[in-house]
Amino acid sequence: MRLKDEVMELLRQGSESALAELVAADRRAVRPLMARLWDTDEVIRRRAARAIGRAAAVHADLGTSLIRRLMWALNDESATNGVHGLAALGEIGRQAPERLAPFLASLASMACDDGLRLELLRAFEAVAESSPDLVKPHVPDLEQHVDYSRPEEREALHGLAEATGTRVANER
Repeated sequence: MRLKDEVMELLRQGSESALAELVAADRRAVRPLMARLWDTDEVIRRRAARAIGRAAAVHADLGTSLIRRLMWALNDESATNGVHGLAALGEIGRQAPERLAPFLASLASMACDDGLRLELLRAFEAVAESSPDLVKPHVPDLEQHVDYSRPEEREALHGLAEATGTRVANER
């Protein structure tokens, strides 16, 4: 079975431990996983994001390269919609927070983008689960852009605040 097909089958099965073993053993598995970040099936996208986080934790040099590629996808000049890459960045931050730490300020600065904000908040919450102190300084920057008329954003902000032990201002 080709690697691409094997990765897709493991994603469909939800076999996260087998995916983790695969990316640890064969870093080439990241390529088909990256493509699945834009899959039409949200479950497949989330599973791929978790596997990418695992790959970044196991392969340090690959982790940094993945972060740079995902950050580029968020850049307007890349001509892609990088919003789905935010889940992978969050998983990298959850599993290898030291690799994502230098990029957190840049990510927080993107919170003014309505199309990215909810996934940014979720990504920061994922990082906060393993390293709340890395995320805590960025909560005020994220909070100032939250659209309180959007319940999903309010909930994500409150989850982030809880994960970091931060108080958020009263809803506007």
